[in-house]
Order: sequence, then structure tokens, then C-alpha cells
Amino acid sequence: MNVEIESATPQQLVIRLREGTVETTITGWHTSRAVTALMSALEVVSAGEGYAECFWPEPTGQYWWMFNREGQRLEVVVLWSRGAVTGWQHVFRAADEVDYLVGRVRDEMTAHDLLPK
Repeated sequence: MNVEIESATPQQLVIRLREGTVETTITGWHTSRAVTALMSALEVVSAGEGYAECFWPEPTGQYWWMFNREGQRLEVVVLWSRGAVTGWQHVFRAADEVDYLVGRVRDEMTAHDLLPK
């Protein structure tokens, strides 16, 4: 699984996720909140917990990141919802080694100067 930050402004974070030929773009409104939520969830699964999640609210809906750890394997699922009527739509699903994936996200955040010093 590959994680790339396409852009980051104080207002919005744009991340591209790719697994093989499947690629999607996820946006997080209020970049600092999105970074904090994602990194907090990843810290939980890095510490050995089996499950963590975070939400990225957007003006027109929200993304729901779910992380499920089994041993050294970390499954990532991202859903999107515009509201209760439309429910949740599958956006992305992939799995990779925990330390690699968490490190990859940290590297991208560091490269874009998004983590606290």
C-alpha cells in the first residue's frame, strides 16, 4: 500500500492511497485536526491494539478511517458518507505490514512539515 500527500494547506489535507491499480484520494478538512486524528489512530495500532478509527469531517460529509491489526498485518478501510440517508460508501481497502505503513504515513507527514516538532 502506498500513501502520498498530494497537498496540504491549513484548511485541507489531500492524501492519495494506492494498492496495485486501485487508487483513491481522501481529503481532510482542517489539516491539523485531520493529522492529529490519523496519527492518534495509528499510534493506537502501533502500540499493539487490534482496532482504531478516526473521522475526517468535510463540509459535505465525512470520511471514516478504520484500522484493524492482526499480528504484523494492518488492514486499512476508508468509507465516505454524505449523511444518514445515503449511508456509508466503500472508498478504499488494503493491508500491509504495520511498521511499514505507519512509517510511510509518518514520512509523508514529516516531509510536508505536518507533525509537531
